Amino acid sequence: MAIARDIKLKNCQVYDDNGDPIYGTLEGKFILKVEYGDTVRLQKGKIQTVNEWHVEVTLTITATNAALKYYCVNQLTKGKTPVLPFLIGETLDKEGGNTERVRISNIVLNPEELTLWEAKADGNDNATYEIKGMSNEKPDYLDELPDYTE
Repeated sequence: MAIARDIKLKNCQVYDDNGDPIYGTLEGKFILKVEYGDTVRLQKGKIQTVNEWHVEVTLTITATNAALKYYCVNQLTKGKTPVLPFLIGETLDKEGGNTERVRISNIVLNPEELTLWEAKADGNDNATYEIKGMSNEKPDYLDELPDYTE
């Protein structure tokens, strides 16, 4: 067991199918979404059971390395769905030196819209874009955080 620490979520990195980092990933999020349905049991009454689940993937990418954006544009304009073989999200506990890494496989990218270009008259906003997708594969934890004590 380790002493409880603050986990810094902004220390994340996302990797491509070759194990190389996708540079310029500012933020990433993998969310397990679950849909439930009612099942009636004679002795227990109505209970909820899992009907289906999927993992939603959201990446915020900086325009300094737009390779992922270009890949999506090329695939979408050819009428193809862009698919990434896997991504690995990493979260670090810098104080304790602990790491959690989760791999999500077969991510179907489905951006409803993708910002190709944008200019603003005021402010010094950094150029970023967001790409969303989903996977029906079970998340695979390559490294897990230890049990922390208070």
